[in-house]
Amino acid sequence: MRLGIQKEIDWKHVGALLAQEDDAAQSDFLRAFIKECNSWGTHAQVEYQLACVNHKLTDEERETLSMLSYNEEKSND
Repeated sequence: MRLGIQKEIDWKHVGALLAQEDDAAQSDFLRAFIKECNSWGTHAQVEYQLACVNHKLTDEERETLSMLSYNEEKSND
């Protein structure tokens, strides 16, 4: 890990705290997460890791997260 954190992190607690934050803090977190993932070297490494995470989530959890990749269709008015 690049940041060298020496203490064990309670990820469930971190997730609960993040859920209580506003969308600005949550998007900052996700941007930092994505930036760190993209520093690994290849897009395939990131896709593989995210696929592994996806495999461990329930159908309901994946459905909840589906809005993170939602793209609104742009009208041609």
